[in-house]
Amino acid sequence: MEETPSRREFLRSAAIAVGSFGVGLLVDTTWARAVRGVHLQREEYPKMILGHRRVHHNVVGYVLIVAGLFHYPLVLVPLGLGMIVGHRIRDRLFWFIERVE
Repeated sequence: MEETPSRREFLRSAAIAVGSFGVGLLVDTTWARAVRGVHLQREEYPKMILGHRRVHHNVVGYVLIVAGLFHYPLVLVPLGLGMIVGHRIRDRLFWFIERVE
Protein backbone atom coordinates (compact mmCIF):
# COMPACT_ATOMS: atom_id res chain seq x y z
CA MET A 1 0.00 0.00 0.00
CA GLU A 2 1.49 3.32 -1.08
CA GLU A 3 1.39 6.25 1.33
CA THR A 4 -0.36 9.37 0.12
CA PRO A 5 1.44 12.71 0.54
CA SER A 6 -1.06 13.82 3.17
CA ARG A 7 -0.53 10.66 5.22
CA ARG A 8 3.23 11.02 4.91
CA GLU A 9 3.04 14.65 6.00
CA PHE A 10 0.82 13.74 8.96
CA LEU A 11 3.26 11.03 10.10
CA ARG A 12 6.18 13.43 9.69
CA SER A 13 4.38 16.11 11.71
CA ALA A 14 3.40 13.61 14.41
CA ALA A 15 7.00 12.40 14.68
CA ILE A 16 8.25 15.98 15.03
CA ALA A 17 5.67 16.80 17.72
CA VAL A 18 6.30 13.60 19.71
CA GLY A 19 10.06 14.06 19.41
CA SER A 20 9.79 17.67 20.54
CA PHE A 21 7.69 16.62 23.56
CA GLY A 22 10.34 14.02 24.42
CA VAL A 23 13.08 16.64 24.17
CA GLY A 24 11.03 18.83 26.54
CA LEU A 25 10.90 16.00 29.08
CA LEU A 26 14.64 15.47 28.66
CA VAL A 27 15.42 19.18 29.10
CA ASP A 28 13.32 19.28 32.28
CA THR A 29 15.00 16.19 33.71
CA THR A 30 18.48 17.42 32.83
CA TRP A 31 17.80 20.87 34.26
CA ALA A 32 16.46 19.48 37.56
CA ARG A 33 19.37 17.07 38.00
CA ALA A 34 21.94 19.72 37.12
CA VAL A 35 20.57 21.98 39.86
CA ARG A 36 19.45 19.45 42.51
CA GLY A 37 21.93 16.63 41.98
CA VAL A 38 21.76 13.39 40.05
CA HIS A 39 19.35 11.77 42.50
CA LEU A 40 17.51 15.03 43.27
CA GLN A 41 18.97 14.76 46.77
CA ARG A 42 19.82 18.42 47.40
CA GLU A 43 17.30 20.31 49.47
CA GLU A 44 19.26 23.56 49.28
CA TYR A 45 19.98 24.54 45.70
CA PRO A 46 19.95 27.75 43.65
CA LYS A 47 16.45 29.18 43.25
CA MET A 48 15.27 32.19 41.30
CA ILE A 49 13.57 34.49 43.81
CA LEU A 50 12.06 37.79 42.64
CA GLY A 51 10.78 39.76 45.60
CA HIS A 52 8.49 37.35 47.46
CA ARG A 53 8.01 35.01 44.51
CA ARG A 54 9.95 31.93 43.47
CA VAL A 55 10.05 31.35 39.72
CA HIS A 56 10.34 27.67 38.76
CA HIS A 57 12.26 26.53 35.69
CA ASN A 58 9.09 25.30 33.99
CA VAL A 59 8.27 28.96 33.29
CA VAL A 60 10.38 28.36 30.18
CA GLY A 61 7.78 25.81 29.07
CA TYR A 62 5.01 28.37 29.29
CA VAL A 63 7.13 30.90 27.36
CA LEU A 64 7.77 28.28 24.65
CA ILE A 65 4.04 27.58 24.32
CA VAL A 66 3.25 31.28 23.92
CA ALA A 67 6.09 31.68 21.40
CA GLY A 68 4.75 28.61 19.60
CA LEU A 69 1.46 30.37 19.03
CA PHE A 70 3.32 32.72 16.70
CA HIS A 71 6.31 30.76 15.38
CA TYR A 72 7.08 27.04 14.86
CA PRO A 73 4.06 25.66 16.75
CA LEU A 74 4.80 22.08 15.75
CA VAL A 75 8.08 22.23 17.67
CA LEU A 76 7.70 24.87 20.39
CA VAL A 77 4.27 23.94 21.81
CA PRO A 78 5.09 20.24 22.44
CA LEU A 79 8.57 21.21 23.70
CA GLY A 80 7.01 23.54 26.27
CA LEU A 81 4.39 20.94 27.21
CA GLY A 82 7.15 18.37 27.73
CA MET A 83 8.90 20.69 30.19
CA ILE A 84 5.68 21.42 32.08
CA VAL A 85 4.61 17.76 32.25
CA GLY A 86 8.09 16.69 33.39
CA HIS A 87 8.00 19.28 36.18
CA ARG A 88 4.50 18.13 37.17
CA ILE A 89 5.48 14.46 37.28
CA ARG A 90 8.57 15.08 39.41
CA ASP A 91 7.52 17.95 41.68
CA ARG A 92 3.71 17.62 41.55
CA LEU A 93 3.58 21.27 40.55
CA PHE A 94 2.02 22.90 37.49
CA TRP A 95 2.51 26.45 38.67
CA PHE A 96 5.66 28.26 37.71
CA ILE A 97 5.52 30.97 40.37
CA GLU A 98 4.97 30.47 44.10
CA ARG A 99 4.94 32.82 47.05
CA VAL A 100 7.85 32.53 49.49
CA GLU A 101 8.24 34.10 52.90
